Amino acid sequence: MGTLLIRPELGLKKLWQLINFIIFVPIMVLVTIMIFTGPEPILFSVLLVIAVILLSLSLLYISAFYKTLEYTIDQDSIRLKKGVFWRSRTTVPYNKITNIDITQGPIERLLRLSTIHIQTAGTSGGRQSGMPAELVMYGIRDFEATKDIIMSHLGTPGLRVSTHAEPTDDLSIQKAILTELTAIRKAVEK
Repeated sequence: MGTLLIRPELGLKKLWQLINFIIFVPIMVLVTIMIFTGPEPILFSVLLVIAVILLSLSLLYISAFYKTLEYTIDQDSIRLKKGVFWRSRTTVPYNKITNIDITQGPIERLLRLSTIHIQTAGTSGGRQSGMPAELVMYGIRDFEATKDIIMSHLGTPGLRVSTHAEPTDDLSIQKAILTELTAIRKAVEK
């Protein structure tokens, strides 16, 4: 398999914009009411202008940030590129991945989107323990297929146990362990 480039779905940008409106519109309505009923209409008019400017700037930022999100799945690792003012690139090698979580909020389910959280050994406590994921893939529509692609890369040949016949007694178990340890020692000494 070659390199797979994934961009978040457009629904993610719409979701972030909706959240933005849910935050700003009630404030703007309250400030507008205060303009007509409050003791200082000039002060509340200034506050309304500030709220409109902040809403506009945050909508511009959401659009710009959405355009920078890019996930790459290749043979060795998963990479994330993001950032408007401060660009960041995160690389997670497959041999460091310990857990993959998929989350969907109610609005995400309506938009058929999900978020994939990829934890590494340093973040294996998961989201429940308060540790953030090492890499988060937002706005993924086909999350099961994406997770399957990532999972298919997780098997590392160097860590596979040899497939010997099952030992039947204690002595044969000890011999099998000795044989395996000898093979590991030879591999390490090379």
